[in-house]
Amino acid sequence: MFVRKKRNQNGLISIQVIDKSSGKYKVLKTIGSSADIPEVEQLFRDGQYWIKQQTKQAEIDLLGDQEMFSKFISSIQQVTVVGTELLLGKLFNDIGFDQIRDKLFRQLFPDFVSR
Repeated sequence: MFVRKKRNQNGLISIQVIDKSSGKYKVLKTIGSSADIPEVEQLFRDGQYWIKQQTKQAEIDLLGDQEMFSKFISSIQQVTVVGTELLLGKLFNDIGFDQIRDKLFRQLFPDFVSR
């Protein structure tokens, strides 16, 4: 389902909820029509809301919570990579790389060689 704006012959813009799941366009609901651009935009949002109500889709607002996202990012104190150490550390040792005592090689793989 999606919302479309369709210009009519009389100059009005109709807002319609369309379904194309069967391969053909089917008008499920006409939300309204207007020539006033702000009203057309409001009708378009109403159409989107109608779709959400009909489909019962959960929504994650990734754009509206910028302040909360910023607080979350600023609260991160430290990032550690544990998963790759657990997975690749054993492989690193099994291959025998832990036997190489070269200083440069240790700097290339500091998380694995230090074990």
